[in-house]
Amino acid sequence: MNPNQRRTLRLCLLIGAATTLSAVGAETLRRPVGDAFSDPENPIRKIWNGERLDLWSLKKPIRATPPDEIPVSNPIDAFLLAKLAEKNLGFSPEADRRTLIRRLHFDLTGLPPSPEEIDAFVNNPSPRAYDDLVDKLLASPRYGERWARHWLDLVRYADTNGHERDEFRPEMWRYRDSIIRALNQDKPYDQFIREQLAGDELLAGPPRTPAEADLLLATGFLRLGTHDSTASIFQEEKKARNELMADLVNTTGAAFLGLTFSCANCHDHKHDPISQADHFRFRAFFAAVQARDDFPVDLAPEQESIKAHNAALDARAAETRKQIDALLAQARKQLTATGKPKTDPTEKELLAALDEASKKSHAQLTAALTELQGRRRPFTTAHLMTDSGKTAEPTHLFFQGDPGEPRDEVPPGFLSVFDPGPAVIRAAAGATTGRRLTLATWIASAENPFTARVLVNRLWQHHFGTPLFANPNDLGHAGPKPTHPELLDWLATEFVAQGWSIKAMHRLLVTSTAYRQAGVEGEGNARNHAATIDPSNRLFWRQNARRLDAETMRDTLLAVAGRLRSRTEGPPLWPPLPDEILRAQPGVLEGLEGKDNGRRQGWFANAEDECDVRTIFLIQKRSVPLPFLQVFDLPDTTFSCARRDVTTVAPQALNLLNSDFTLRTATYLAARVVRESGSDPSSQIDRAFRLALGRSPTQGEQHQAAAFLTAQGENSLTSFCRALLNLNEFVYID
Repeated sequence: MNPNQRRTLRLCLLIGAATTLSAVGAETLRRPVGDAFSDPENPIRKIWNGERLDLWSLKKPIRATPPDEIPVSNPIDAFLLAKLAEKNLGFSPEADRRTLIRRLHFDLTGLPPSPEEIDAFVNNPSPRAYDDLVDKLLASPRYGERWARHWLDLVRYADTNGHERDEFRPEMWRYRDSIIRALNQDKPYDQFIREQLAGDELLAGPPRTPAEADLLLATGFLRLGTHDSTASIFQEEKKARNELMADLVNTTGAAFLGLTFSCANCHDHKHDPISQADHFRFRAFFAAVQARDDFPVDLAPEQESIKAHNAALDARAAETRKQIDALLAQARKQLTATGKPKTDPTEKELLAALDEASKKSHAQLTAALTELQGRRRPFTTAHLMTDSGKTAEPTHLFFQGDPGEPRDEVPPGFLSVFDPGPAVIRAAAGATTGRRLTLATWIASAENPFTARVLVNRLWQHHFGTPLFANPNDLGHAGPKPTHPELLDWLATEFVAQGWSIKAMHRLLVTSTAYRQAGVEGEGNARNHAATIDPSNRLFWRQNARRLDAETMRDTLLAVAGRLRSRTEGPPLWPPLPDEILRAQPGVLEGLEGKDNGRRQGWFANAEDECDVRTIFLIQKRSVPLPFLQVFDLPDTTFSCARRDVTTVAPQALNLLNSDFTLRTATYLAARVVRESGSDPSSQIDRAFRLALGRSPTQGEQHQAAAFLTAQGENSLTSFCRALLNLNEFVYID
């Protein structure tokens, strides 16, 4: 290699365009460059001088043999007990059955069990009672609604565009519903990944089954980022396109791989072996994508029926149009014969020239044409992404991330630390590039060291309250190492071995002794010792107490009040909101005042009672989060949220005590108590406790409640129910 070639290679490495080496000379490309662990020529190894390669997450998970010091039936317990034994600790006792059924219901369905369901489980003598309950809840349609909410956090779901106008996306809900279906069907996660990134590339022609239609709907994942509709007004289309590409790479990296690609948009990653070129190599997989709001998602037979129906109408409309044109031609002749007008007459002038019979005929024909047009059947459409064709514009690395400073062309490629060469693009079924399918296949591979780890860690987090590695969207050097690396890797390999079944992993986690532990620290030397040695419960010697998240809290309030309406799909509902909230947002105000030119920036309120459905079916407007949910740590929908904040602040208590929603549900709960227990105060107290908390009151609580009802007089039962709904026992799982 001559000095000029060396300088060119050095420049490529410095700016991060490590894979674009055409200028270096053919002799450097005689063999493929290997991974950074074994090949000194790997660009990542060169950029960081062989450092940063000791990151645990870069290595493929190794399936360790579960420790066998203590005989257990679930390998999870073996791994945890081995760690606990190092500190002379063990598991806490198993939680009581009332606690277990509530825990399972909230974790798997996001809804509380009824008093009758609790009684049935508590009194079930079968040794399979717990396992049967797990299977029942995993088979419930409510399971998909609950776990779809977790996924929607990851992929920054919202029903609106964001930015200044924040227009409504009227068909975005179809993506939400497809996620619920996928989870309820227990779609293998590797297939789920391929559909999210490239569902359209798996389908040749119109869908013929509901499952094929869901392939198209899954690409709504690519549409979920924010969109600034004013970009064209200010000639900022290139800027908007750059933001779209960056968002797709960053969200894909975070949601599926647990990697922070956003750090490499402008420069090489500060912590991890990810070059700026890697960010743009990933961008190249998305280079051909374009938004489609007109793509039919009806099944093929229905599409043919719609086409045939509309073609027949169009033929009749064409004949009607001919008759109208004939009348106007007649009028034109009459005007010409009189020498008026000298220029081409307008349609209004032509109509004026017709005699009365012809005018009447024209009116009838025009009405018939309008009627025919109104009978046309529209296709069902959704907010999707697909490629503009089988080729894509070149992707260039941007100097310091500035789209106005393009540098070397970058082909599609995976992480250079594993393979710095261009990706071999898979052929797609449709008229697309195949690039996204290639990326999705790599991500969904059992050989990928990130994917399975990331998913099992997310499931663990939601079942145990804390993940095995603390930042679920960052497996890099900046994120803490796993507390139980052998367990994490065993779970990852087991997940793949079980066919990427999410439900199988749920079952494994919740049937462990670790999951069934009591959660509240109690008395006793053993628990006091454990609390001293491991106060943050990093070793999982007890179950963690967890607060209901915002949506579960709202859904539970409605459920215990007997007001939760059945809804399983469909467009989002818009709860009524105070004017002062709506008018405080300029984009919404513009819509409310009719100044948005039909862009749907406003707030389209439904009747209040109509909105008493699960929160996942309510509108998620980026600029106007629902106030009751917002105070309970609703996440920002601009970015992928892997782990919600859990704060304890005064507005939460005030909101739960005084909000119109809580007052309304307390009133409904009181009415339900009377309806189900009669007029006896003692029975009312017992029923209220059982509905709200899943248990009967203690003797002391019974006396206190009775005294309260006597002292309060009118509306005392509503006030009592309101107090129950504000107890920590109501707000916290366990």
